[in-house]
Amino acid sequence: MELKEYYQIIKKNISVVIYTTLIAVVVVYAWSVKKSETYSASLLLNISRTETQSTADYRYDQFYRLQADEKFAETIVEWLKSPGVAKDIFEKAGVESDKKSMRQLRKSLQAEKLSSEIVGVKFSTQTEDEARKIAGALASVASEKTKGLNSETRDPNWFAVNMTNLVILKNTQDLRINLGIAALIGIFIGMLLAFGKHYISEDK
Repeated sequence: MELKEYYQIIKKNISVVIYTTLIAVVVVYAWSVKKSETYSASLLLNISRTETQSTADYRYDQFYRLQADEKFAETIVEWLKSPGVAKDIFEKAGVESDKKSMRQLRKSLQAEKLSSEIVGVKFSTQTEDEARKIAGALASVASEKTKGLNSETRDPNWFAVNMTNLVILKNTQDLRINLGIAALIGIFIGMLLAFGKHYISEDK
């Protein structure tokens, strides 16, 4: 098929290309506006010990302590992936969570072990005040669950979890770039639909 034939097909079905492009632009515009009204928050959970060995001798347990810290960091990550823990955090923060599905609760907090003693947490909210409340509730719930684990050990002064480096930023969107990309994608999909429509009509 020659280039002229491709042009004729697109020209004949130009309305398909135009409507597809407009739909793509409108959808991306609505998404960009909605996204720009939200906030992203990031914080660190530092794992420490409430007490250390008070001895001048070689402290043989330091290697095992680092291993235990690393495993506990993994435990915190798994806690924050739990829908139940996420629900507890939102309730303590006074943020509505009843309308969230199980999957939404599981995905609402993104936790990652950054080192043996540091866990990074990210989440999105509608307002800056809401982000601060959730961050405080998250640190509180993590601390409470840690105390619960400590109470079940022979040494009650074991792990401690502290929140640091809370950063809250408003999500910004470059509307021109987003709409430009949406238009290009819309044109491409519209052309595919135009050719598809042409070949279907020919088969008939």
